[in-house]
Amino acid sequence: MNRRRIFTFVFVAWLAFGLGGCAGVHKQAFNKDAQQDVKTIGLLEPAFAGEYFVHNLGHPGMGFGLIGGLIATADMQSKTNQFTVLMKERNFNVPDEFQSMLTAELQKDGYAVKVLKPQREKPAFLETYDALDKDVDAYLDLGIGAGYLCASGTADYIPTVRSGVRLVKRGSNEIIYQDVISYGYELRAAQAVSIVADQKYFFKDFVALSGNPDLAMDGLKQGVPLVARRIAQDLAR
Repeated sequence: MNRRRIFTFVFVAWLAFGLGGCAGVHKQAFNKDAQQDVKTIGLLEPAFAGEYFVHNLGHPGMGFGLIGGLIATADMQSKTNQFTVLMKERNFNVPDEFQSMLTAELQKDGYAVKVLKPQREKPAFLETYDALDKDVDAYLDLGIGAGYLCASGTADYIPTVRSGVRLVKRGSNEIIYQDVISYGYELRAAQAVSIVADQKYFFKDFVALSGNPDLAMDGLKQGVPLVARRIAQDLAR
């Protein structure tokens, strides 16, 4: 595997969870008929890396060995840092918005929802659920990531909101639902369920993206309820 493909693989693994920490999400459809006893869901506060990414998945530096890869990584981290500041200045809090919207969607579908605050050592799925609240029927563990991706230096930056999600049965720890839901940029290698973003939120380069932070934020905000709704639809009884 050449270095460019290695860097692409790393980004796929990172995006598969929504923010990092889960390199391969095995899809598991929810069987509503077999899970009629799941009535109360313990919704874990979403894992979040704390930044709003801006990545060029076809960065030219990736084609020039290790040094080029390091330059590409530094460039993308610099853009991510700048964009994160712009989003935080506008009080955009994607994990809070996502949690609130997902709670409402699940309740609309007839579930009782109890929000739980797990201790996460890293922004990833929990390794065990045994120490969590016992007064629920299943735990909904998930992460959320948001930002902008482009395929190359000449391609548009496209808004991206991505969540890796799993529903785990209390007691048995059986995974009864698992998927990756993605709005905006379609990264096919991650095998995510894709939701299309409006092209009015596409930006030709980072100058255009950072120069219009309000529109950029709106592009992400449009995706949050769509991802939340798709998860609720998957769990509908």
